[in-house]
This record gives sequence, C-alpha cells and structure tokens, in this order.
Amino acid sequence: MPRPRPGLRARRTSPPAPPGPRRGRALLAGATLAGAAAWIAAACSTPSSGVDGGDLLGVFERDAGAGAAAADGGQPRTATGRQDAGARAAGSPSAAAAQPAKPPEARPPSEGSCVAEQGRPGRELRKTLGRPPCRGAQVLEARDAEGSPRYACVIAPSGVETRAPLPLIVFFHADGDDPTSVDKETGLRKLGATWNLTGDPAHAGFIVLAPQGRAFKSPTQAERERGTKTYTAVAPFDAEFTGDGNVDVATVDAFVDQLLQQKLVDRRRIYALGASYGGHMAATYAMMRADRVAAFATFGSDAPPASWACPGPPPPAMAMYRACDDVFPCESVERWLRARDATSAHTSFLRLDEANRDEPHCALRNRCSAKKGAINHARWPKSREADLLRFFAGHTLAVGGDAASTTAETGERTPNPR
Repeated sequence: MPRPRPGLRARRTSPPAPPGPRRGRALLAGATLAGAAAWIAAACSTPSSGVDGGDLLGVFERDAGAGAAAADGGQPRTATGRQDAGARAAGSPSAAAAQPAKPPEARPPSEGSCVAEQGRPGRELRKTLGRPPCRGAQVLEARDAEGSPRYACVIAPSGVETRAPLPLIVFFHADGDDPTSVDKETGLRKLGATWNLTGDPAHAGFIVLAPQGRAFKSPTQAERERGTKTYTAVAPFDAEFTGDGNVDVATVDAFVDQLLQQKLVDRRRIYALGASYGGHMAATYAMMRADRVAAFATFGSDAPPASWACPGPPPPAMAMYRACDDVFPCESVERWLRARDATSAHTSFLRLDEANRDEPHCALRNRCSAKKGAINHARWPKSREADLLRFFAGHTLAVGGDAASTTAETGERTPNPR
C-alpha cells in the first residue's frame, strides 16, 4: 500500500451553502468513504522492513498548516519547536537584501562556562600551518598558548570602517580545507556585501571571520568510534577538549576581540558556522561562549562532543545535512536533533538531496553508496545559504544597552567587555 506523504494537513475553508436533501446524502456518503480511505492509508504508514530505520516517518517534516505558519511569522514549526528552514525558498539576490520577516528573538547571554569539561588538550601536531592565501581579505595573526602561529581571514564589505557595526559570522572550515574555502566553496563573500541580517539599513552586510585550524597526527575520537574506512579526515580544530584551556577557543576569542576593538562588529549578532568537523567546532564554540554567540549552524555535522551544562536550553542551532552522507549519516544528525529537542533547544533543519532540494526522508542504505555519500558530504549547499542567513537574522544576543550599537546622533559605540 503506498505510503501517504507526511507533513501535509487538510486546509479548511468556509463552508458552502447547505445542499439539498439528495445532494446532502450523496456528499455524506462520499465523505464517509473518503474518511475510511484516509484511515486505511494512515494505517499503512507504519515502519516496515522496506523503510530505513533512520526514516523518522514525518517527524522532521514541515507542518504546512496555516495555523502553524502564522504562529511563527510565516515559518512552519513542528510541535517540538523545530523549524524546517526549507519552508522558505532560497532567496534571490534581490531577496537577499530584504529585511527579516519578524523581529529577532533575543537570547539572554549565559554567564560563565556552560559546557562540562571533558577530553584532553594538546594533541600532537602533524605540522604547523602557514599563512593562508586569502585574496581580497585582511589576514589576522596571533600566537596561541602553545606558541604556534595562528591566522584568520576577515572578509568584509567595502568601506566597513565607515559603517555601523555589522554582524559577524565565524566560519570554521572543514577538515582538509583552510580559510580560503569561504571563497572556493561558499557564496558568503558576495552575500556579505549586501545581505541585511538586522533590518536596519545602517547595518546592511556582514563580516566573515575564517580562522585557520591545525593539522593533527591522530584522528578524532568520533572517527575512532565510527571506524569508517571510506573517509579519513583529521579534524582542523580541537572540539574534543572542552576545558578552559582549549587553544582553538582562546585563539578565536583573540581574533574576535581584535574586530571588536576596531568597532566593526555588532556584539548582539555574532554567529558560528562550520562544515563537517568544523561544524563540531562551531557548536562547541557557541556553547563554550554562550555569552558571546547568538546562534550557530552546521553543515554535514552531527552532535559535537561538548555537552550543555547550564540551566535552560543551549544556543539556537540550524543543521543542514544530506539525506545521503557517508561521513556524518543522516540518522546520526537526526539523533542529535532529537537530543536537542529534549532540552527544548530552538533548532531548525534542512535535509537535502544531492541537488540541494528538500528531501523528506533519510536515504535508504541501499541507495546511499559510500562514494555517493562522500561526494555529498563534501558538497557545500551553496544555493541554500539564503535559508541559513534567514535563520541567523532571527536570533540576537540580549546584551543590553551597552552593546556595540550605533547611536542615532553620533555613531559612537560604547565598549562592552565579554
């Protein structure tokens, strides 16, 4: 029996004029048969051996009900609060500069560390990475706590020094990549020139900070546990150690501080974004710096090793992932999403096929080969970045009146130490 398409609800309309007696009986009979057919179809939608175990049978489908959409300013929301970001079509260049559909949600910053300490620092480096060749970008340099030179590329709109403080996206590149992947893989540079994340014309555009990771000799704990033989990667950032001495977290702090000191960044709108194992670092940084990061997003990444340890939910998150992925399988990502639901965390998602279209289910195992899954994992969803930016636009950090915001008269900004 064919399985009904999940996530769709009948839409009620105004009742028509009362029919005549004969027509009324015919309509009643027809409605009874239709109701029985719907009941039979629903009864056939239970799991079977032909359905992959990771298929959530519509749990992650978007709710197309008019009431659900209206409750979230036009964006459908599931009963758990998870939003299907694919419900809004990817924006065109003209839509990119559009203002957010509704006022953003302001999250109070968490005080102190909100991540339980785990793991061990100081994994052995395979080599020291040199200065990345970021064209048309400022390159920041610092030395980390272990004495290694560290770099980050800053991609900003032209004339950023004369603008009001802009939102900041900290981009953690994937394993095997470097900060130049912002230009090679994504369209963030072009979007950052005009996209308005704030709704304020004075704050049009955003800055991308792309720190460079490190090359370690040993695989990550996640790789060892997964035991994958089809894809071998060395994580570029240390997301496994969540103590105060995390070198990568401190290094990113130093780069963000440099931009804050230059009065370029709106403290209310700092976001973290990462691909693959860089997604683990984006989530880890957002949780360890919940007093700094308003929200984070990942592509092709599942649950980070970091565990939230503060009262209340962790920072809002958006997960973009492929229905077929051999590195971080669809089922693994969705286990993480369910775990976030258990903490009442605000979570959006995009489950995509190989063409970046919304995909209703995780791919069946016999339709997701290792080769196809590896290719999908490495393919950044460039055409869906509009959904990602809309998610960021919907979240800010409530840092109060001393945020790095512009005054109407002078444009001066007041400091707000982290």
